[in-house]
Amino acid sequence: MRVCYHIQSHKLPDQVHRLVSRLTGSDPGCIVLVSHDAAGTPLDADKLRALGDVHVLAATGGYGDYSHLDRYLESVEWLRRHDVDFDWFTNLTGQDYPVVAPREVSKFLQTSEADGYLGNFPVLSPTSPWGVRRGRDRYYFRYRRVRELTTRQRGVLRGLQVINRAQPIVRVNASYGLSVGLRTRTPYDDAFVCYGGSFFATLRQECVEFVADYVATHPEVVRHYRGVLAPEESLLQTVLVNSGRFRLSGDCKRYFDFSQSAYNHPRTLTVDDLDAIVASGDHFARKFDATVDSAVLDQLDARMSLPQR
Repeated sequence: MRVCYHIQSHKLPDQVHRLVSRLTGSDPGCIVLVSHDAAGTPLDADKLRALGDVHVLAATGGYGDYSHLDRYLESVEWLRRHDVDFDWFTNLTGQDYPVVAPREVSKFLQTSEADGYLGNFPVLSPTSPWGVRRGRDRYYFRYRRVRELTTRQRGVLRGLQVINRAQPIVRVNASYGLSVGLRTRTPYDDAFVCYGGSFFATLRQECVEFVADYVATHPEVVRHYRGVLAPEESLLQTVLVNSGRFRLSGDCKRYFDFSQSAYNHPRTLTVDDLDAIVASGDHFARKFDATVDSAVLDQLDARMSLPQR
């Protein structure tokens, strides 16, 4: 039984190294693909490869756009092209960290009756945790990103979003840069419902290959998702849930705290969050920043009986 960890990163190279060393040190049979933004802070690829079956793939980064899915699917194709044997595919960021030892995650997955741990819900459901308006604004409009924004500019321009409540045709969004959207035809219908949820999931090989095959044979769906906001938080769910083929747990096994979210980023976790992280029973948590608080990572290592960095 083999887990493939796919890590999307763009900064904090020492923290990425620490994450990879924890994965391979606890579960030596795993394979790790580090999809690193070529425009980001450079990684020491040789140092990472020395940790085990680790491969560094240069990628084009982005935020809130289809680049997240491009990197995900490129990694799935890399595994296919190199005929790599794996059972589960877990995607992480370079600012994730294990809550329980990866060897225990592997044991859990080995006996799992589910095909995937993927948060999912219909985006237009009254019970959607996002709210119906947010789901409709994201996935029922086609956007053009006008310009990138600083954090200060985002705060100033968010006031423009009042126009969204005044009419049904145009949307203005400042969360991922200044983006303007127009209401568009979608691929959704009663047989292909729009679902959403966290991009970060653990899926069997059959699931990720099903998605890869689906997008290769449904260019109209890909075209739609290339024009929406945060496509990575919908495409996997929409394809897999509507297929009806897989047993999907709605629990993605990730701990994050969006209670003080700014522009769709989870709060940076510290030692003050340690009890809640551990009590969650989740496999991974995000996000961490060792330049802000490295002690929380040290204490997670201690709880997992792993040597501190």
